[in-house]
Amino acid sequence: MLNKCIALIFCIAILASCKPQESSQTEAVSTFNEQAETEAILKVIENETKCFFDGNYDCWKSNWSHNNYALQAWNNSDGTADAAVGWDKINTQGKNWIETYYKNGENIIHPEVHREKPIVKFFNETTAYLLWIQHNANQEKTNFRSSQEIRLMEKEADGWKIVCVTALWDVAPKIPYDSLNID
Repeated sequence: MLNKCIALIFCIAILASCKPQESSQTEAVSTFNEQAETEAILKVIENETKCFFDGNYDCWKSNWSHNNYALQAWNNSDGTADAAVGWDKINTQGKNWIETYYKNGENIIHPEVHREKPIVKFFNETTAYLLWIQHNANQEKTNFRSSQEIRLMEKEADGWKIVCVTALWDVAPKIPYDSLNID
């Protein structure tokens, strides 16, 4: 429980410290393009999910920040919650899941994922926060379970990386597979 509290405090501290950069009259006009950066971020998020479910460990890990402040947090169907704090723990857990459940691209848990349009907030040109509802199909593709998804992204030298994943699953209600209005 202490680790979960520390992880939550850590995420809040990161968000609180990410203030927009103040501009002065002497600064040049920013060339930051939120739409282009949002598209780049969404490609990373899509790629991370695809690589994970395809069982491609090297591809999956290339989408993550490998820093000690990275975090992956989720709730469990029994009402408990867990967090992997730091890249080493995220990496160990992710590699284990890929090797156990998604080897050779055999996605046996969630063969299909649909995301609603995310809310995106840039704190500055290198830090962004995203929030959306996600629908996760069961193995038989008979229903979906919804999750509230949060991502904290950081732009590193080689592009946008995932720093924080929070996935809060609404595990009880099931949405019939054919009732979801998917474009």
